[in-house]
Amino acid sequence: MHIITVEGIGDRQQERLAEAHGSQCGFCTPGFVMSMYALLRSSKHPPTEEQIEDSLAGNLCRCTGYRPIIDAFRVFAKTDDSLYTASPSENANGQAICPSTGKPCSCRNETDVNANESSTLSSVKVYLPCSYNEIDGNSYSEKELIFPPELQLRKFMPLKLNGFNGIRWYRPLKLEQLLYLRSCYPDAKLIIGNSEVGVETKFKNAQYKVMISVTHVPELHTLKVEEHGLHIGSAVRLAQLQKFLKNVIAERGSHETSSCHAILRQLKWFAGTQIRNVASVGGNICTASPISDLNPLWMATGANFQIIDVNNNVRTTAAKDFFLGYRKVDLKADEVLLSVILPWTRPYEYVKEFKQAHRREDDIALVNAGMRMHITEAEGNWIVSDVSIVYGGVAAVPLTAAKTEKFLVGKKLDDGLLDETFNLLKEDIPLAENAPGGMVEFRSSLTLSFFFKFFLYVTHEMNIKGLSKVGLDAANMSAIQSYTRPVSIGAQGYESVGQGTAVGQPMVHMSAILQV
Repeated sequence: MHIITVEGIGDRQQERLAEAHGSQCGFCTPGFVMSMYALLRSSKHPPTEEQIEDSLAGNLCRCTGYRPIIDAFRVFAKTDDSLYTASPSENANGQAICPSTGKPCSCRNETDVNANESSTLSSVKVYLPCSYNEIDGNSYSEKELIFPPELQLRKFMPLKLNGFNGIRWYRPLKLEQLLYLRSCYPDAKLIIGNSEVGVETKFKNAQYKVMISVTHVPELHTLKVEEHGLHIGSAVRLAQLQKFLKNVIAERGSHETSSCHAILRQLKWFAGTQIRNVASVGGNICTASPISDLNPLWMATGANFQIIDVNNNVRTTAAKDFFLGYRKVDLKADEVLLSVILPWTRPYEYVKEFKQAHRREDDIALVNAGMRMHITEAEGNWIVSDVSIVYGGVAAVPLTAAKTEKFLVGKKLDDGLLDETFNLLKEDIPLAENAPGGMVEFRSSLTLSFFFKFFLYVTHEMNIKGLSKVGLDAANMSAIQSYTRPVSIGAQGYESVGQGTAVGQPMVHMSAILQV
């Protein structure tokens, strides 16, 4: 393992953060620097502004409000720098746009830029790169640290580590080694990204005497395109799954990849980049959280889970039958989740994901859902031939709306479906007044609004193909428009002061360079 810290990169680029006033107390600064450094090192081309903001989604700052941090890193992006200069923005009619409200205004006219008078300037200016460190005088170079050759040549070995209080940690390299350890320690905790176990041990006082890391078991990392669907290893990282799904969508027909689209869209709002880089598919499934964003989708899409026991016997269970109770799954002590089989969708089969949280990014769901509907033609009408509706966040396990599904099958796709469907959904997905999580009325309304959006989505897709004549209210159609947050843009106005005084000047504070 090779770890690069903020002290080791020593690059002039990181001074951008200090010079743009992106550092105050400094506690979060090394994390921002390393996130940006990791993005630049892993990108073959200059990243976009969206990629930069996504890479920082897991970094928190309580001082700056993020604007100066984003301003500092914007110079590394493929962007139109004229959008962020000190000159006032204008709309198509030549009217100045206020940076505070985003609307036409005349406030800029009151502070015309004049060399002999005070002027309103942006707090972000262009800083020329320096060739030496102002703290210790060392020269900068453009050379980057390479991965140590001795580590590249080093072969992985199975590991066994002993910790305090009899804790043991194993790292097998083959599936057979993992199964042997599983037979010896049936109560051992399997670990991949430590995103769940780490929280349990640190904050919930959970103790596991034996832990087995499965990060180096190749049989659990498979990603294959097969005749009947996708084969996804249980140890595949969520970030890897994102890239894989994007490639599959680009190569396969759209009628086959509706499930892939839904899972990919849901992953966008799943935690942050740092968590997706380490969290795994199988870890999220076996944790069996009631508010898992992916488990309702696995169930709705008809996915199957392959499970292997210590005797190498493999069985397959449907995702809808896997979750037994609160954080309880159909997995015996001598078994391991091997892979997920995600079937292709059929023509006129639509899958949609839903999630409602307090905020869109990096937050857990209040209610989420996965829905699938297959439409077929019969006697000149388009009817529902198969449907799956699964909600998360409303019970101890993802809940299937069984009565609603049974009612919908065979029904004609039209407006008349909605009223009766809503009544059945209220019976299928009841929420008691004292339900854990609170906000019962709001969460109950979400179960109905999610299906309403799904109905709009399916009928809209059918209308596009000219196969349905269901009238859709234009006002309602806004409900299915995907939300894409624009890149953050901010500006700070201040009055410039004369030469010879530091008061009122946007000066970098003394410890900022040390913090980066």
